Amino acid sequence: MIIHGRNTVAEALKLGLVKNLFLRKGSTFREKPDDLEAAEFGRREFEHRFGDEAQGVAAEINDIEPKEFVRHKKDIQGDVLILDRIQDPHNYGTIIRAANCFGVKTIIVARYHQAPVTAAVCKASSGTLFYADIYETTNISSAAEDLQKMGYKIYAADVDGETVLNDVKFAEKSAIILGSEGKGIRPGVLEKADTAFRIPMSGDIDSLNVSQSAAVILHALFSSK
Repeated sequence: MIIHGRNTVAEALKLGLVKNLFLRKGSTFREKPDDLEAAEFGRREFEHRFGDEAQGVAAEINDIEPKEFVRHKKDIQGDVLILDRIQDPHNYGTIIRAANCFGVKTIIVARYHQAPVTAAVCKASSGTLFYADIYETTNISSAAEDLQKMGYKIYAADVDGETVLNDVKFAEKSAIILGSEGKGIRPGVLEKADTAFRIPMSGDIDSLNVSQSAAVILHALFSSK
């Protein structure tokens, strides 16, 4: 996988994930370790290869593959974020970044109709993807049930939720479901929630972008601990 962006590549270098490093000539990127040779390209060739949003630095790392939830669910610890078919790479990466900022590193995603891990996701996450444990499942509803058997309480963010976020009492082991950008949480998944809640608002529209919602909700979860 080729990743790009200063913060993303810097985090990959910090963790020793980089196999090959690529710089635009004249780049001010200075995170390169002494034992790693960087290939340099002129501006035009660099942007042709890596895009004009790469901030002058790109790198090759191994592909990032989610873990199989059913096989590895026994390893799950701490609070969990469940994503029900997030399809926009920028939203996906930004959600991962918000989760990391508020101490949630375990994320469960659907195998199908979910944005895959790409360079765009890595960049939007500002490198926090490398610290996340991503689990993949063919059935979000069954995964929620499994978490409940493991002692988790399931909370679903829904615009029609009966409970207001401010009144939610998060459990010691909490799992929060966020729905897709257009359709929200699917009914079959929503019914697995112990609590469905909404974010109170007073603006001219009644909803936030899913990544904005994630930041608000994860802050509330963090503040409750």
